[in-house]
Amino acid sequence: MPTASSVLAERFWPAVPEHVWNSIREEFTLPTAADLETHFQSLGDPEAMRRAVRVFIGEGTFCPRFQLKDGLFHEPVLRLFDQAMSLKIPHNVFAAWMVSPLPAPAGPRPVDMLGNLPLLQSSLVAFGNSYRPAEKPN
Repeated sequence: MPTASSVLAERFWPAVPEHVWNSIREEFTLPTAADLETHFQSLGDPEAMRRAVRVFIGEGTFCPRFQLKDGLFHEPVLRLFDQAMSLKIPHNVFAAWMVSPLPAPAGPRPVDMLGNLPLLQSSLVAFGNSYRPAEKPN
C-alpha cells in the first residue's frame, strides 16, 4: 500500500539542453513572452496569453512559435499543453517533448503530427508516466 510520502513523491525531470532551445529558435523562432503579448494585444485579444506555452531560459520567458498557426494559437498544441499541465509536466519539458522524436524507430516529432491528437495525447501520458517515481516496497 502506498504511503503518503510515496504518493507525494516528486518527479525528476531532465534539464532541457541548450541545443533544444537553439533548434526551436532556428526552426520556429522563440519570441519573448512580451513580444507575443504585444502581438495578441494588436489583434484585440489580450487575454490570449493566459493559454500560451511559456518556457523559462535563464532570466527570460519565451514562447515557442510552434504553438501558432497563421498568427493565432494552434488549438492542438494548446490542448496538449493543458494535458501536460494536468500531468504536472513542466513547461520547458513539454516544449522539448514537442520537438523530440517519439519513441519508435525514426519516430516523428509531436509538432509534425498535430493532426493525430489521440496518439499524441497517449504518447504524452506515457512520457509523463516514464518520469513518475517508482514506489518503494514497504
